[in-house]
Amino acid sequence: MSERRRSFCQAFLRTMDAEQAAAESGRRDGYRALGSGAVRTALDEMRTSAAEQVRREDVIRRLAQLAFGRANDAVRLALAPDAVEAEKLELSAVAEFKVTEKGVEVKLVDRVRALETLWGLLEERGGGAEELCRALEEAAGRMGDHWDDE
Repeated sequence: MSERRRSFCQAFLRTMDAEQAAAESGRRDGYRALGSGAVRTALDEMRTSAAEQVRREDVIRRLAQLAFGRANDAVRLALAPDAVEAEKLELSAVAEFKVTEKGVEVKLVDRVRALETLWGLLEERGGGAEELCRALEEAAGRMGDHWDDE
């Protein structure tokens, strides 16, 4: 695959914007590039390769983080934004963070939905409760002593 085609495909998969991908890769017309059979084939191959890199265990681990993520840092950021370094905060439980004229609005991840999705994935494999407990124990081990701080 040519470097120009690879560059366009990577930019398109990252941005999902044909014109921006064209600009980044030095092409004149991103939509025309998307019409090319060679580009569509390259995009399919790249998508397949990316999908193969995500394992079921990665999804289960991430869902457990979402279901049991802490909101402490989000609250800290909302109450004292100038006193914290945002890039050092653990904000995985935050779905949306808005600063308005009336104040700060923080929406957290839907934990029930994350748990239901996690349970469904575990049930598909027949692991059920045992595998859920194992995933939770692994998540707790990574979080260390912070697990009980709430």
